[in-house]
Amino acid sequence: MYLSLPLPATMMRTMTLTVINTDGISKPSEHTINVPKHGKFEDLIRGLGVACSLGIDETFLVAEIYNNRIIRYLEEPADALSLIRDGDQLVAYRFMKNVEEVPLVVFMHQQMEQDMHGKLSSSWMPFGIPHVSRLCSSATGSDICNQYLKLVKPFEIPGKDSEAHVHNSQGTAPIEVTESEETAPPVSGGDVNLCYEIGAESLLDCEFQFYITDEKGIQKEKKIVMNEIVERKIPEHLYVAVCWPEKYVEQYDTRVLSSLPLVSKPGLFSKKPQETVSLYKCLEAFLKEEPLGPEDMWYCPGCKEHCQASKKLDLWRLPEILVIHLKRFSYSRFFKNKLETYVDFPVDNLDLSTYIAYTTGELSNRYMLYAVSNHFGSMGGGHYTAFVHHGGDRWYDFDDSHVSPVSQDKIKSAAAYVLFYRRVVEV
Repeated sequence: MYLSLPLPATMMRTMTLTVINTDGISKPSEHTINVPKHGKFEDLIRGLGVACSLGIDETFLVAEIYNNRIIRYLEEPADALSLIRDGDQLVAYRFMKNVEEVPLVVFMHQQMEQDMHGKLSSSWMPFGIPHVSRLCSSATGSDICNQYLKLVKPFEIPGKDSEAHVHNSQGTAPIEVTESEETAPPVSGGDVNLCYEIGAESLLDCEFQFYITDEKGIQKEKKIVMNEIVERKIPEHLYVAVCWPEKYVEQYDTRVLSSLPLVSKPGLFSKKPQETVSLYKCLEAFLKEEPLGPEDMWYCPGCKEHCQASKKLDLWRLPEILVIHLKRFSYSRFFKNKLETYVDFPVDNLDLSTYIAYTTGELSNRYMLYAVSNHFGSMGGGHYTAFVHHGGDRWYDFDDSHVSPVSQDKIKSAAAYVLFYRRVVEV
């Protein structure tokens, strides 16, 4: 009999995401969670919600960040987690559920580029993690400015005067930008003195400059005017480039603003700790009842309908020779990988008594190992060797044309691929 057993120790995956609250109160926080390796996006959202105590009236908008911009949103609950690579950078924006239908505004930060001598140039370069908010389609430039100031307020460095005091030509004090009753609700937290100047020639003559841009933040299409309704090409999204003056780059903690971990990144020279699993655990995973998903509906001959079911395998009888294949090669739609899990398998007494669904008691359910096939290498190529028992305590290592004795304590390794067992004859 031939059994192909999964390695349950490798069925979980550790993923790190950055959660950004859109309330303008707290800084981003990193959360590392464990999810099923072959799970779905809904498993990630569920685990992340538990990790950061997501309220029943809250939700996440998860996005992948690359080159300081959002390149895709992850919104399909049924999507496989294998679509997310270890080298990706993910942000979960935390929203209240009651604003899910309100159009999205994406803010992309930009600062003046420095040349090799440290001098500022006239070109702008993106930095930091994009911030998002939701504002109604009738929002004005003032609403956008207020909301942005609210989002970046947690990044103010204590003790620094991060609120700009702009003056008009007569030296009068700044005033706050006001909002009309028809626009979005007032924004709490943070002054808006940065966004308007008495007597300014332009309606938008502020320290932070706001521009309508494309989704990559490259092309500045139009400067946003404070008291005018902002027109949107796409009703559901508005992309805004925010140009920072140099003094505000120093007055805000842009390091935290730009800090974004990879989904999974081991140290440069570190090696992941080796996973260990018992052969019995592999057998239990093989025999465990497995619910079938909606894509694998079962046709019931009784009710004549497709319904969700489950499947389960059982061991009914055992053979004289038992061959166990350890499923070390993992395949998905985009990736192939070899699992280096160390499987601790019995040598002298593999007892399967508790795993038999039907037994007569006439034959032994215990097995003794007599050979191991090893695989060294990766998916791209490798090398096979074998350990063979030759009576007593004698084991031999077969490596191509070379055969040499090997001690029994050397035959267990993470390279073990196929195990060969013989039934023990009860006396």
